[in-house]
Parts: sequence; C-alpha cells; structure tokens
Amino acid sequence: MINPPERGTGAESPGRRVAAAVRDDIKALRWKQGDRLPTEPEMQVEHGVGRAAVRSALRQLREEGVVATVPGVGTFVASQDGQSQPPMPSSQRLLADIREGIASGRLKPGDQLPRESELMETYGVSSALIRSSLRTLRKEGLIYSRGREGRFVGPESAPRRRPPTLTEMVAAAVAERIQAGEFSADEMLPSEAEMERQYEVSKLTVRAAVASLREQGWAYTVPQKGTFVNKPGNWPKM
Repeated sequence: MINPPERGTGAESPGRRVAAAVRDDIKALRWKQGDRLPTEPEMQVEHGVGRAAVRSALRQLREEGVVATVPGVGTFVASQDGQSQPPMPSSQRLLADIREGIASGRLKPGDQLPRESELMETYGVSSALIRSSLRTLRKEGLIYSRGREGRFVGPESAPRRRPPTLTEMVAAAVAERIQAGEFSADEMLPSEAEMERQYEVSKLTVRAAVASLREQGWAYTVPQKGTFVNKPGNWPKM
C-alpha cells in the first residue's frame, strides 16, 4: 500500500490543516475528553487527504498532548487541564499510551500489539527505540513476546487475539457508512476504483471486503452493474 506524498510546506501543508481542523473540532466540543477520533480512513475521506497527511496531523497532536493513541485501538482526546507542559518524547508517549490502554481496558489480555514497522510509523521513532520501549513493558509484566507471532498483552495464559485484517477493517468501515444512512437501500456503493482511492488499499482487498459485505447481508452485487445496499431487513443482527 503506497501512501500519497504530503504536498505543501509550512502552515498550508495537508497535515497541518488536518491538525488545525481537529483542534477546532475539540474546541467546539464535537469531541470531548476521552472520545475516540474517527479512524484514519474516515479522516482521509472527511478531509480529502492521504494517509500520510492524517498520520502527520495525529503525530503533531500527540506531541502537543492534545490526543493520545492506544495502539491497535484508536486515538482519543487527551485530558485538557489548561496547563502548558513540554511535549512528551515519542518513546515515552508510546509507553504511556500502551500502559493507559491496558489500565483502561481498551487493550485486553491476549490482544496483539501492532508490528514494529507500524509503531515506528505511528510514533516516528527508530526500531531500536521501539524495541527498548517494548522491553520495558515486558519487564513490567504488561506484555509478552511469542517470537514470529508477535507481541501480546499479558498474561500469557489469556487466549491470544489478533487485530482485524485490512479487509475486515474496510468492510467494517463501509458497513458503518451504510448504518449511518450515507447509502440508501438499493443505492449503488462506490466503485472498486473509488474504494481503492478512499481507503488506500489494493483491488484485491476491496473485492474481498465487498465479498464479506455480501456474506454478512449488507450488500448484493448485480453482474456488470455494481454492488448495491441491501434492504435493512437483510442486514446482520447487531
């Protein structure tokens, strides 16, 4: 998956514009302390930018203490006490986010943590710093490693749970849009090309996601025409 480069510099860059929009939304109480922000794909669609811009914006907001990211769970509005504090180094932010996620129950025993490469991209630090931070968490007994399988929230006796696949995340995002009324019954969903662009995934991922939507009852496909929203009576029981 290739992310489009972030164009522009200074205050006019897409990342800075998205960060400013999120700050404004928090000030306007669209999101309050503890609220989870939209997912990266949702923010891409809302702001008309690529994933690189969204991740740049979230990185800025984390460094400012405006939001906190719980790996594998989401990004949340941080406590706003009105006091000016120096930005927390990214490696410390990683430790704080995972500890907070475990303490709050957002990260549950057996949950798999994101891969090193994902943590590096999220926090903008080196592999060495990521490994050092994770070693600290292992010594505290909060996580454990299973070699090539990855790292998980402890204790080791808990059943291991994997995060959703990219296909599952795209299917869930489209299902949420259907539930929210963005598409009416018998209305055609975006084309494969449009979904590839919106979610920055491959055609194979889009096709697998659409197949999942059909299997769950959210949609049906008419050959040579497209995929359409099913009537609510056919939707899966929530």
